Amino acid sequence: MGEVTGLPARGHLLVRGATVLTMDTGIGEIAGGDVEIRDGVIVAVGPGLAAPDADVIDASGCIALPGFVDTHWHLWTTLLRGVIGDGHTNGWFARKALLAPHFRPEDTAAGARLALAEGLAAGVTTVHDWAHNVLSSEDAEANLAGDLDLGARVHWSWGVPSTTPGLSLQQMSAVVSATGRDVDEPMDFQALVALRNVWLPRADDRLTVGVNVRGPARSTADVYRHEFAEARRHELPIAMHCAGTRAEVARIRQVRVLADDALLGPDLLFAHGNHLPPEDIALLAEAGVPVSISPLSELRLAMGFPQVSEFLAAGIRVSFSLDTTAIAASADPFQAMRVAVGLEGTRRGDAEALAPRRALEMATIEGARSLGLGDRTGSLTPGKRADLILIRADALNVAPVVDPAVAVVHAAAPANVDTVIVDGRVLKRHGRLTAIDEAAIVADASASLRRVCDRAGFRLA
Repeated sequence: MGEVTGLPARGHLLVRGATVLTMDTGIGEIAGGDVEIRDGVIVAVGPGLAAPDADVIDASGCIALPGFVDTHWHLWTTLLRGVIGDGHTNGWFARKALLAPHFRPEDTAAGARLALAEGLAAGVTTVHDWAHNVLSSEDAEANLAGDLDLGARVHWSWGVPSTTPGLSLQQMSAVVSATGRDVDEPMDFQALVALRNVWLPRADDRLTVGVNVRGPARSTADVYRHEFAEARRHELPIAMHCAGTRAEVARIRQVRVLADDALLGPDLLFAHGNHLPPEDIALLAEAGVPVSISPLSELRLAMGFPQVSEFLAAGIRVSFSLDTTAIAASADPFQAMRVAVGLEGTRRGDAEALAPRRALEMATIEGARSLGLGDRTGSLTPGKRADLILIRADALNVAPVVDPAVAVVHAAAPANVDTVIVDGRVLKRHGRLTAIDEAAIVADASASLRRVCDRAGFRLA
């Protein structure tokens, strides 16, 4: 793979006259505020900034805030969106098990590009690409190229194929064996480290690399202990699904198992956690493990309700994810926030259980911190990289605005995202992606899905 090319140039920009939600507690909210950007860095935030040489972006009528940070998104799976139904035969896990072994590198890239293009259009500027179908180094290379070519900030996690943790290890082995692998086969850390060493210099500081492990629920004790040890030996952040379903928790208490093995730590990120008992939540809090919740996919799969209040009360960092837009319908971080707010209020019998501003923190700065990127992105703070979005506050479905945080969480939609800037590059302006050929990405994804289904002997309508 060659260098990442084709992105807009960075320059000297002045975002002028927005209502600025900085998500920085030391700066706060600025009415009629400006954001000055030079060479990809935020250099100043405040009202009436003087930057005579800057290219001005008129942000009047807009709310400016950091781009959304998604902490758990299987980008490759978006390719399957058209063939996922419901139930044991047609639903997510069955169709993924049928089709995932038949992906080729170009199909993985096509799914990732489709997801990221939609995510960028919706204001997602940083994504944790949880790649849990890496069948070869070529898959990983194609995946990374597809991610970085579009201009997003990416935390990419290598992971081998896995399946639903409600199954026994013997049942999992029967499913995963279709990929040519097994649950008692560790992932290839030598290949992962080599990949990291090659790609980090290419990515102009937009890439970090980690690993997503199967953990005690999806692999043998020898495998998960080896993978945790290797990840930490190579200083790779670790991600893992945990307690997403009742079936998993009935079969195994992963937090307890990892605690007994002294494997919990702040370099670990859990996804879901819907069914963690209080004692396990306390263990996560003590170890500093953050949790990523996925309200849209968790509702679609009837997995359970996010335990946001319990996590926050324990001092656990909580962030948002789309999980997979094969089942979450679309890349809509606004919907994810308001569904979480509504679910938490209903679950707790308190409409104020999760305030909109807290939800916005979870979608921005808390997400960045969960990925180890809090010093780089997640807030509009001078010195951080320039990842920000402008949302039209004068649109029919948003106006009139009194509290901008309430407007963003409860009224706005992806169509209201006027401008997206990542690392100082303007990737969306006046509601249109500037450097992405949407038609080509859609055509590529459609052709890839057909090829995957043909290889699997699955007939498309």
